Amino acid sequence: MLRSLFSVSFVLVLSLAPVLGSPEAVIAEMEKIQNEPATKTASIGLCFIPLDGEPSDARGYRLDTALIPASTMKAITTAAANEILGPDFTFQTRLETAGLVDEEGTLTGNLVVRGGGDPTLAESGISSTFAKWKTALQEAGIEKIEGSIVGDASIFGTQRVSDSWPWNDFGNYYGSGPCGLTFHQNQFYASFSTPKVGGPAPLIGTDPKLPRVKFFNEMRVGASGSGDNGYIYGAPYGNVFYLRGTVPDGSSSFTIRGALPDPALFCARAFTKYLNTGGFEVSGEPTTVRLMNDAGESLAARKIIHEQESATLKEIMYSTNMKSVNLRAECIFRMIGHEVKGKGTIDASSDAVRDHWAARGVDMTGYIMDDGSGLSRANLVTPRQMAEILYHAAKGKDFNAFKYTLPVAGQSGTLRSIGGGSAASGRVRAKSGTIGRVRNYSGYVSTRSGKEYAFAIFMTNYSGDLSTIKSQIVRVWSKMVAM
Repeated sequence: MLRSLFSVSFVLVLSLAPVLGSPEAVIAEMEKIQNEPATKTASIGLCFIPLDGEPSDARGYRLDTALIPASTMKAITTAAANEILGPDFTFQTRLETAGLVDEEGTLTGNLVVRGGGDPTLAESGISSTFAKWKTALQEAGIEKIEGSIVGDASIFGTQRVSDSWPWNDFGNYYGSGPCGLTFHQNQFYASFSTPKVGGPAPLIGTDPKLPRVKFFNEMRVGASGSGDNGYIYGAPYGNVFYLRGTVPDGSSSFTIRGALPDPALFCARAFTKYLNTGGFEVSGEPTTVRLMNDAGESLAARKIIHEQESATLKEIMYSTNMKSVNLRAECIFRMIGHEVKGKGTIDASSDAVRDHWAARGVDMTGYIMDDGSGLSRANLVTPRQMAEILYHAAKGKDFNAFKYTLPVAGQSGTLRSIGGGSAASGRVRAKSGTIGRVRNYSGYVSTRSGKEYAFAIFMTNYSGDLSTIKSQIVRVWSKMVAM
């Protein structure tokens, strides 16, 4: 009799347990993770949709909870750009004369560097870019400028960073906001000497030099091996920067990267210096369209004398997602707004992206897009919204151009250090998302049975260490691979 009862109970337990390799097993794993110490008080969510099914086939755990997407927002931005702008889209930068050129080769008026939002302009070298521009001037018959070099960044408006970006981010290179005339990755280098652990770290200088910018240096020397814990505090267009935190001992100097306060002005100033140093006279002081507007000044009618294109959007998206480059994502985001709404502002760009996915059938209720990169903690996306966007992206034109940009678990980009040696290795392509106490992954998983799913896993406000959180993510991926 006891043996009979045991058999019945064993069968009952088996019938209630999720079948290995089933959606229920994946969901059960998330439920288990929710109750573990590292994530017990966290807000977590999961959604996965079979690409051979319909959005209504979505399964998951708390899949309609609005959570902070962090850098998985880049997947939404680049997937939208891939469809709206197209993978072969290029950013355009122009040199324009605003004045007359006489027979002696003198431009009486201004030379305008008109930015087209290219996030890669002069990325590989300032001098090579300027040499190309100088040649273009000479080919246009210009040998002297009686006027100024003017940086025109107006395509994206004057607001460079979101109102919700943290103050301790946007003075640093990863928080450098987009500029219509983005130049040299909108960054500078600040070098410090490191004479004694615990003591001050004197500022050696910046490269490039930033005239009219005052630095208040409070940087200290940290222990050897402590890494870069230095931060630069300064506002866009500002001329006062504070340097705080620590740089490690162990060498004679240490360098950190900061955000250029005004990339358009820097470009105009640097090009003026380059020309004057090379014997090509520019008489006027460098300026920008923004500063001219503030002063009530205007430009004469312009004539294009040189145009140059960026790499294709497909190539730019690849580095954006592989390396999670905020600046590139923000420039792509603003260009969507410019092309769709006629304005490269944050609001116009956000509306354009929202409208695009809503038109594809995604319920965007509760969705908040305060930037294109995910640096803002004001962004909100549900796991279902993210998974549905990725599902529709997979059905869209030129999908492979987008999918190719996503890192592979255990193999490439920001996923190189997660999933290696597990069932998920090589089977997950996803964009990661990381800011303080937020760890997310959104992309595609290929199962052993040959099926493919769009998925989103969000973890917000966890209390455990990062290695524990990453191991939890891999456990969910492994269950998904087994489906």
